[in-house]
Amino acid sequence: MIQAKTIVPLLFAAAFMAACQGPSENAEEKSYTVHLQCEAEDPQQNAVFAIVNQNKVKLASINQCDSISPSSYEDFDIPAAALSAVGGQWAGVGEYFYAIEEGSAIIFYEGWMEEGQEEDNFHYHKTGTFADGQFNLQMPLKKEELVGTYALSREAGSHILFVGLKGDTLVAEYFQMDGILPPVNQLNILMTSLERKAASPLKINPNTLNFTSGLGNGKFVNMKDSEAVLLLGKGEGGHPLRLDKILSEDYSIPVQ
Repeated sequence: MIQAKTIVPLLFAAAFMAACQGPSENAEEKSYTVHLQCEAEDPQQNAVFAIVNQNKVKLASINQCDSISPSSYEDFDIPAAALSAVGGQWAGVGEYFYAIEEGSAIIFYEGWMEEGQEEDNFHYHKTGTFADGQFNLQMPLKKEELVGTYALSREAGSHILFVGLKGDTLVAEYFQMDGILPPVNQLNILMTSLERKAASPLKINPNTLNFTSGLGNGKFVNMKDSEAVLLLGKGEGGHPLRLDKILSEDYSIPVQ
């Protein structure tokens, strides 16, 4: 028969063992196997998939996509603790993705860098998460959110791109001029004296915001702190030309 004085130590031992097993089981439940994967869609497009354990979702479509090894993370401004990374460069613009564990969630980041840009960063921003067994992704921008006036003003020569919406199609007009741009409220007057270089319609990929047009290829860039459009191959030395958004509504109707 077990004495009463021996029961207490046994209870403490059982409680201690249960406490030790609890965190181990929770840790196992929250363990993740994370992988970013490239899959060809057509000769010029690749899908970027996020795979967490048995869950898989498409993050975006990009032109060039390859796995990035941990030894190269620093070259792409990717944290050393990242779990997986992919990306590639096409027409002077690189697009990159990485996954990292933050707290109890997996966070997916998307970034880009253009050749010849002045700032030395990859503009990474959160594009989705995986938590509590499910993905939560940022929704693609609506076409209405891309409408507006984009401009680059400089003494060496300025550029303006008006983007509007005609029905369900994005349309645009492009202008160039010598010298810096006048105040915004004088743009309409200025446009009447400049030659229009039609770029409409814009055929856009809603996942990547890449587009093709009569003007050439380009990409809309939408970050929390900036909105811009990149005109590929239009800058010096064939680099992308970046025009920042200065107005968010139709200032001049591109197509009548």
